[in-house]
Amino acid sequence: EKYYENLDQLRHELNQFISAEHRQQLNGYDILEVIKQLDDLRHDIDRSKHDNQTCHNCVSALNAAKLIIKTPDLLKSAAKTICKTSDEVDRVCVGTLNVMADPIVYILQNSKITVPEMCAILLKPDCMAHLGKAITPQVNWVLDLPKHKPFNPVSGSGRQQKMLHLTDVHLDLYYTPGSNSMCDEPMCCRSTSYGHNHSAGYWSEPAKDCDTPLNFIGESIKHMAESHKDIDLVIWTGDNAPHDSWNSSQQENLDHNKAMADLVKKSFDNKNIFPCIGNHEPHPFNMYVPEEVSIKTDKYLSLSWLYDTLADDYWSQWINTPTAKKTFKKGGYYSKQVTDGLKIVVLNNNVCISRNYWLAYDPVDPDGQLKWFIDELDSAETNGLYVMIITHMPLMYCYMSWANNYIRITERYDHIIVGTYLGHTHSDEIEVLYNKNTTTNETYPISHAYIGSSIASFSYLNPGYKVFTLDSTGRPLDFDIYYTNMTADNIAGKDVIPKWSSDKSLKSIYGLDSLSTDSWHKFLENIQTDDQLLKLYMDHLHRYSYDYEKYYLRKVKSIILFIIM
Repeated sequence: EKYYENLDQLRHELNQFISAEHRQQLNGYDILEVIKQLDDLRHDIDRSKHDNQTCHNCVSALNAAKLIIKTPDLLKSAAKTICKTSDEVDRVCVGTLNVMADPIVYILQNSKITVPEMCAILLKPDCMAHLGKAITPQVNWVLDLPKHKPFNPVSGSGRQQKMLHLTDVHLDLYYTPGSNSMCDEPMCCRSTSYGHNHSAGYWSEPAKDCDTPLNFIGESIKHMAESHKDIDLVIWTGDNAPHDSWNSSQQENLDHNKAMADLVKKSFDNKNIFPCIGNHEPHPFNMYVPEEVSIKTDKYLSLSWLYDTLADDYWSQWINTPTAKKTFKKGGYYSKQVTDGLKIVVLNNNVCISRNYWLAYDPVDPDGQLKWFIDELDSAETNGLYVMIITHMPLMYCYMSWANNYIRITERYDHIIVGTYLGHTHSDEIEVLYNKNTTTNETYPISHAYIGSSIASFSYLNPGYKVFTLDSTGRPLDFDIYYTNMTADNIAGKDVIPKWSSDKSLKSIYGLDSLSTDSWHKFLENIQTDDQLLKLYMDHLHRYSYDYEKYYLRKVKSIILFIIM
């Protein structure tokens, strides 16, 4: 309804921002309809729609946008008028347009691939078939893999190690206890959060979309350090900045990352720390600028402000070799040997998600990261090293060619990869990767990954973390989960430190023979018919959150009622 009100007036306002020359080139395009098509495309990307109509709509929207939107100033100056057509809150819509204008226009006007290829990357490759086009090497690219060679592992110490997995903290330096936790924006619990009346808890707020106050993170990390003095290494898998993407800036994101780094250094100063970046670290979030563009624009469009500051300052004591610094400054990835027989490879796989619209500039192995990954694994195989992989994004969010190459790589080197650890979903989960036998057409498991519990309660979750017991090669033998009841913590008040509980030995709880990929494959098969086992897994997924169960049970009831009606 909002979109269709006063259409002629909106068209008139928008046309004021387009030059007479460009208006003559519109060839009958309705400027208002173009804006709406772009907004629809954004939602289609988020929903992974890729039917025939969606693919054709994408081509139409991008062709028109390339013709009309020549400079970012057009989007910025027309933002308030454009947002009259949006169902988002004005502040969110205008803010998003302002932070996204520069990269979007650069991609539109400088992309190295065709518009149909852009749609095939942002949506799905089958758009090429819908558009009557053949699949191209830009849409389906394949990296060469080295041939197998003998693997002679270096003798380890024989000593087991303990490893803490910390992820998705989403610190919010502006979190305000007592503010509205239900508001009209994607993130609430700030003094500027207007909307529904609901008090944000002192320690954090599990009942809605709120990030994490500094006081709770400080107490949590202090608890981890004091309760697990036998920890040998800490893996820290990204997303330190808050969810206010429309309101972020380079300095805001750096401030949140510095505050987090200071807390980690204070509590784990003498430990091996392996940090990686998440999709909320850059500004704009999700947008990973290729090094090539950074060079071409003289760093006007660049992530050097993030990579250089982390490598040379906030994380310098952990990314502390010349080689690690060099690759991190190139694309946010690095490797480091932990013991005589174990190397940790830290990937920046945030580049692979469809919301990273820079893929529409050049989708083929962004910043050469997967080629580097192959080289790291091949070197480890040659030198008898096992490899642990740390990154942020589960593979299910990656676009097809990147995901396919990653699967090929991990299957080729599965004999040396001892574990993979992820973040992003905020849920305690297992991801099993499968490949397909082209002869029998049957799928088979090739690898698995542990998705960490978030410290953030966003959304409807209790905070959590995991501690793994590793053998001398770095392979996990067992793990424990830790969680705190945020509702109870808030009721107890600010003078009572949050109380942490635990479920020990998930291997025993789930009845696993080992933590191998085959064991997790069988586990996933079992929970399809074993309701009790599924209930255990779901309890761990949200860490026994009453708010989670209440919210999703209400959604299920609403769906059932809708179907009955």
